Amino acid sequence: MTHDQAADIKVTGEFMPDPNMCRFEVNREILPDHTVVFNRPEDSLGSPLADKLFAIPGITRIKVGGSKITLSKNVPTPWPELAKFLLPAIKEPLLSTQPPVSAAAVEQVQMTPQADMAEAIEQLLETHINPALASHGGFVTLVKVEDGDVYIEMGGGCQGCAASKMTMKNGVEAAIREICPQVREIIDATDHAAGANPYYR
Repeated sequence: MTHDQAADIKVTGEFMPDPNMCRFEVNREILPDHTVVFNRPEDSLGSPLADKLFAIPGITRIKVGGSKITLSKNVPTPWPELAKFLLPAIKEPLLSTQPPVSAAAVEQVQMTPQADMAEAIEQLLETHINPALASHGGFVTLVKVEDGDVYIEMGGGCQGCAASKMTMKNGVEAAIREICPQVREIIDATDHAAGANPYYR
């Protein structure tokens, strides 16, 4: 990779509400028409971009779609400091003749039946998540699985509860990703502002 070649690739970073996540946008398409999520290094399936990024200590999850790369980390190192390592790791695979995301990784996403994902998540909610939330008067329901995204609603004591975001992030989302690592996004479709006092609905 020459200096001029690397200079042609522009990468901009965008902080996200979660301080452990950051979105990077590249001035060229990385993966048109698809979004692939790598929840662990084994998910790479020969994808040079994922291999380079997972080699950086602290990177725990990679989402690639279009011209965007969204990264998650589990270290206190600030994103601007990590960027010194991230930018070369992003640029180098884009200059290679090999696709930055392997055909096998894309095929893995395409082959995952939505119905199977929905069934597994419904069972998880029924047998593990909702029994744990019942003591707080709360519950979670699956709205739909669409294009690899999971939409859920929180009800009872969870709806409008100040701790619902933490419950969603640390409990529900982690559990769903454990059984369905191919999930792209987990979206809280709850109307937390519904009613005058939604906590007691």
